[in-house]
Amino acid sequence: MKKIDKKQEEEIVPIPEERHIEPAEEMVEEKAEERDEEKVKEKKKNETPRQTFDQIVRRFVLAVLRLIIIVAVIGGCGALTFYGAPFLYDNFVQPVEQNASQMNDIALRQSQLEFQFMDLQTRLATLEAGQTSQSDSLAEIVSGIQTLEAGQTTQSESLAALDARLQTLEGADAERNESLTDLKYQTNLLQAMELLSRARLFLYQSNYGLARSDVQAARDVLAEMQAAAPESKQQDLTEATFRLDLALKNLPDFPVAASDDLDIAWQILLQGYPIAPTATLTPFPTSTAAPIPTITGTPTP
Repeated sequence: MKKIDKKQEEEIVPIPEERHIEPAEEMVEEKAEERDEEKVKEKKKNETPRQTFDQIVRRFVLAVLRLIIIVAVIGGCGALTFYGAPFLYDNFVQPVEQNASQMNDIALRQSQLEFQFMDLQTRLATLEAGQTSQSDSLAEIVSGIQTLEAGQTTQSESLAALDARLQTLEGADAERNESLTDLKYQTNLLQAMELLSRARLFLYQSNYGLARSDVQAARDVLAEMQAAAPESKQQDLTEATFRLDLALKNLPDFPVAASDDLDIAWQILLQGYPIAPTATLTPFPTSTAAPIPTITGTPTP
């Protein structure tokens, strides 16, 4: 700069006036600055190719890195989607669906249980009503049994009286043998009827074993009577024995049919009894004939 200034000072013609000195210096400085700028531009032109190549390399490397990063991000997203979606479905979506299905099943089962509960309540009300009806029927059965027991007691007393009378008559004369035989027949007949009445009572109590034993005993008594009975009594005894055989076959599987056979046999024996019905005999047909349909029909179901 100093050399340029000295040359410029030599070339510039000195101006006598001081007011023209300052503009000349300014012009010199401007020219010097222009020259400096030209030199700087020349230096930049010389350095430009190197900087451009470096920038190209740098930009290429950056572009490659960006491409790698983008590919890595896209691959990561794809892998995350490929492997993460099944994982999320298995661990989150599927359990939720299963829980929803289980909740639906539970709700369905709850509704079914509610219907079953209502059905059970209805059945319970029906059973309570049936229990009340059965209680009434049981009271009637107990009343019938008590009536039969009273009749059995009365007949037992009558049988004891007849046995005593028989023992008294056995010591009489031979002239009274015919009446004694008739009285013995009546006693055996009454004994058979007593056994049948007791068998019917056991049937009402569902004691089929004792009922069968009494029926068999009554049948044996009738068999003994039939061996010594007159011809006028043979038909009644045969028919009564036949009914007792049917009753033995029906016990214990068909107690209702057996009870009917016992009733028929009892009526046959009652018709063949020569003595007129008294206070000890009338309770049997009335007390047993009326309760038979209700007493035997109720416990069989």
